[in-house]
Amino acid sequence: MDFTLQKLEKQFRILQITDMQVIDASQRRTPDRLRIDEQKAWPPSQFDALCGNQIRSLVAQTRPHLIITTGDNVYGSFDDNGTVLEWFCRLMDSFGIPWAPVFGNHDNESKKGIDWQCEQLEKSKFCLFKRGNVTGNSNYSVGIAEGDRLIRILHMADSNGCLLKKGLYPDQLALIRERSRRHPGVPGLMAFHIPVQEFLDAEQAKGYGEQYTIGADVPAKDGDFGFKLEEVRPIRTESFIPFLKECSIDGVFVGHCHSVCTHITYEGIRWVYGLKTGQYDYHVLGNLGGTLITLEDDSFAVRHVPALASYAPFPGRALMFRNTFAGEEE
Repeated sequence: MDFTLQKLEKQFRILQITDMQVIDASQRRTPDRLRIDEQKAWPPSQFDALCGNQIRSLVAQTRPHLIITTGDNVYGSFDDNGTVLEWFCRLMDSFGIPWAPVFGNHDNESKKGIDWQCEQLEKSKFCLFKRGNVTGNSNYSVGIAEGDRLIRILHMADSNGCLLKKGLYPDQLALIRERSRRHPGVPGLMAFHIPVQEFLDAEQAKGYGEQYTIGADVPAKDGDFGFKLEEVRPIRTESFIPFLKECSIDGVFVGHCHSVCTHITYEGIRWVYGLKTGQYDYHVLGNLGGTLITLEDDSFAVRHVPALASYAPFPGRALMFRNTFAGEEE
């Protein structure tokens, strides 16, 4: 294991946050990159109101032992001087809770470069992060143990969103396979950013259709829940389900799709889109938050947790933005 955490209570709680996509409007590369309301809504002074307070709300509600971030932690093309990532690392460290990030398809866009970004994560006090020596920049494992006994492995992987050929590469899977073989029979979870084709296979096998809310538009099966309101363009990985079963992985967690938050069981594996956490970019109004994974004995439970802090569905339409825009009526 690259890192090992002790399970000291009956339950071990993991909070997944995803797609925070924090931006600094003053760092936009062209004057017309954002709408005027977005430019005024996203100065550094608003980072807490627009993202930080939502994460604080989730931590307070769930009291996690570990936080995982499944990509697009910041929007790199709005962070060429690196101050957004520095803010994000300070925020995450402020909880005093181990946190484990992977890269999304927007993190790597900063002109500061991936070497600098990895260095910031590696030096953050409570960050569990290892760049790895395989394809991508966030490939490592976190073990959960009770005393000397390893009870679960969390495999973090880079879905290589900033490469021309996105996906999970053979050397990445080989690393996970090798780690799993060292601990035969220990169940695992896997977390990365962009969903694989099997997420679509799962919903098709259940007959859920193209866009739906489970329990409203279609009946829930096998404890499935959530909604899908956008087209998904997955990455493809050969023989992925046999690979997962070989490695005793029974849960896969991703982000990337802001209008999808489904939990579907298929082939004995839970396929979970985390609830989008940050306000920037499109999202379903009233549906921002995180996803709680609760480990107990040999099983785990999953539920989405809404952020209770105030937020603006559209910049300029919440009390926090009163008088932000010239000429706006009360």
